[in-house]
Amino acid sequence: FSYMAAPPPYNPYAGYPVPTVPMTSPSPVPGPTAYAPVQNMKDNPPCNTLFIGNLGETVVEEELRGLFSVQPGFKQMKVLRQDRNTVCFIEFDDVSAASAVHHTLQGAIVPSSGRGGMRIQFSKNPFGRRKDLVGGMVGTLNGAPV
Repeated sequence: FSYMAAPPPYNPYAGYPVPTVPMTSPSPVPGPTAYAPVQNMKDNPPCNTLFIGNLGETVVEEELRGLFSVQPGFKQMKVLRQDRNTVCFIEFDDVSAASAVHHTLQGAIVPSSGRGGMRIQFSKNPFGRRKDLVGGMVGTLNGAPV
């Protein structure tokens, strides 16, 4: 099925000054056919990696990949399934590509998820890296330190 671009009904930055980010691609970012308001009160500073939350256990990875892999600047995606929570990390070429998707797909409904709108935030850490116990960055490969 196809996704049509529609303006998101909820803007987490309404009323807050947001620096303009130059767009690397003049083409519009297509979006899904439905959106739902999401609470995204605590976001991280813009980076090239997005954290996707509010995904149900039933979400189909191929559906997420189909939505995000067509976005300008898409590099890679990783879905992490936990007991009752599924999250996704998506890396883009640069901050402007990630910012465009962050804004355009905020609250988009993924039908297989069954949870309403996705909550999109900028990731705390770059893709594939996590903070170790003393706060430094440690590279990971499939979740294992390298």
